[in-house]
Amino acid sequence: MKSDPYVRLRSRELYRNPWLAVEAHDIVHPNGVPGEHVVIVIPKACAIVVEDGGDLLFTRQPRFGARRNVVEVVKGGSDPNETSEECARRELREEMGIAASVWRELGSLYEIPSIVNEPLALFLASDLRFGAADPERHETIETVRLPIRTALQYALDGVFDDAVTVAALFRYAAIKGFVRPPS
Repeated sequence: MKSDPYVRLRSRELYRNPWLAVEAHDIVHPNGVPGEHVVIVIPKACAIVVEDGGDLLFTRQPRFGARRNVVEVVKGGSDPNETSEECARRELREEMGIAASVWRELGSLYEIPSIVNEPLALFLASDLRFGAADPERHETIETVRLPIRTALQYALDGVFDDAVTVAALFRYAAIKGFVRPPS
C-alpha cells in the first residue's frame, strides 16, 4: 500500500454525533496545490450477505439521504473495541434476530474513498438460527427474502442501488461461482 499522497497540515472537528464525526483538513494536494478537504470519520463497519438455502435475506429500511426505503444487506458500525466479525454477528442479531454458525470473509471496500475514512468489512453468513430481532430504538427494519438469482439480477439491473449491497453481491456471486473472474 502506498503512503498518503496528501500533506495534511491541520484538522478541526466540525461536528460529532454517536455515529460519526466530520473533520475539515487543511492540506496540500498531491500536485502541490493547497486546499481544504472534508472527511467523514466513522468507526469500523461491516456489511453481511445473509444466505438461507436458495435465498438471500436483506433489510428494508428508511434512508434519510435517499428519501425512501432502501433494500440492502445488513450493515452497521462497530462498537468500541469490537472486531469486524463481532460487529457483523451483533448487527445480524440486532437487525434480523439471526445467529449464523458459518461466517466467511468477503474482503473489504470503501463506501466513498474520497470522503469516508474507514473501509467496511464484508461477510457472508449462513447456517442460520432465527430468533427475535432487537433493532436500535430509531430503526425500522423489515426483512426481505429473495431467491439468490433474483437478488443478483436486481443488483445487475439497478433495482438494488445501494453501492455496498451491489458490491457485496458481486463478491458473493464470484465466490459462489455465479460469475468467473476474467482469465
